[in-house]
Amino acid sequence: MNRQTPSQPAALVLWLTLLPFPAALLAGAAPGLLRAVSIALLAVGSAQATENWPELPLPPKADVQWVAQSMRVNGIPTRVLQFQSRANRAEIVEYYRAHWTGGYPLKPSVKVVKDSTVVGQKHGPYLMTVTVRDAPRDGSRGLIAVAQVAGSKVDLDPGELPMMPGAHVIRVVESDDPGKHSRELVVIAPQPAQSVVHFYQAHFQNAGWHQLQLNDIPPTEHAEGGTLMVFAQGEAEMQMTAIRGANGKGSWLIANRVTKDTGP
Repeated sequence: MNRQTPSQPAALVLWLTLLPFPAALLAGAAPGLLRAVSIALLAVGSAQATENWPELPLPPKADVQWVAQSMRVNGIPTRVLQFQSRANRAEIVEYYRAHWTGGYPLKPSVKVVKDSTVVGQKHGPYLMTVTVRDAPRDGSRGLIAVAQVAGSKVDLDPGELPMMPGAHVIRVVESDDPGKHSRELVVIAPQPAQSVVHFYQAHFQNAGWHQLQLNDIPPTEHAEGGTLMVFAQGEAEMQMTAIRGANGKGSWLIANRVTKDTGP
């Protein structure tokens, strides 16, 4: 099973931010995120985590990879897989709707969020979700997730990242890999992306960070274009992506601080 590093591609992180995650769920809405298991269990089509995390079937006709085995999303312990399936979106939705109907006090929730469909079900203190969107050749792709929502404290603290006037954090993703820790913020700012770039260039350079990279990002099917910046200081690296907001209104900022040599 292929495992990705904690530094999620910008498109994936933006996709995650569009889901009505934990805070809404604790109030009774739906969606969140996961981890799963061993290669052996993947081979037989089901994933089961340790520490009493719920068992979760994997989607039919699918290739599945880790996104993160251990992360916190807005302070919520979370485990996430991604998949690419030859089954279409409707088949995936019906597969999980059927699996999560019966044996639970409530029916699973099914919600359309932008160009994705989210199927969710609560399992004790956990929220299980599958987020699926269309893929080429009548296939589908998506995320399988479990979040331990009960008993967790929501964390939207920007930490050491200075905020521009009117900006606010909407997502904090923390994860650990051998030898490094990642803390990634998703911020919405009212300023245009270029102003955001100038603000953080000045901040990090004045604070003694070295700029390693500055590149334009072309627009894609799912996101506007923007600018990638990378700064380094000692064992820390700050990767920042400023993305133009829809219709030229404001901007998104994805700021990922990676600290190396934090563990074995």
